[in-house]
Amino acid sequence: MSQARRNGVQSVERALEILEVIASRGGATTLSELAQATGLPAATAHRLLRTMTEAGFVVQLKNRSYGLGDKLGPIGEVATLRTR
Repeated sequence: MSQARRNGVQSVERALEILEVIASRGGATTLSELAQATGLPAATAHRLLRTMTEAGFVVQLKNRSYGLGDKLGPIGEVATLRTR
């Protein structure tokens, strides 16, 4: 986890890092790849993924990997509009 984020809420920082890892890997990655990339225990990464899946920010794909969820689309659209 990057040093720049160590002053916030740990679970939020971890969830955001998971989203960044999924995005950096083309929109899909496995639990073990996420755990390795973030340095989180697999059980912790899985709990965070389950919560983010239930909220619609992450989806579990057919091949048991995880991808970015539909709820991120509207957020990205608003962010893009603000930068124009």
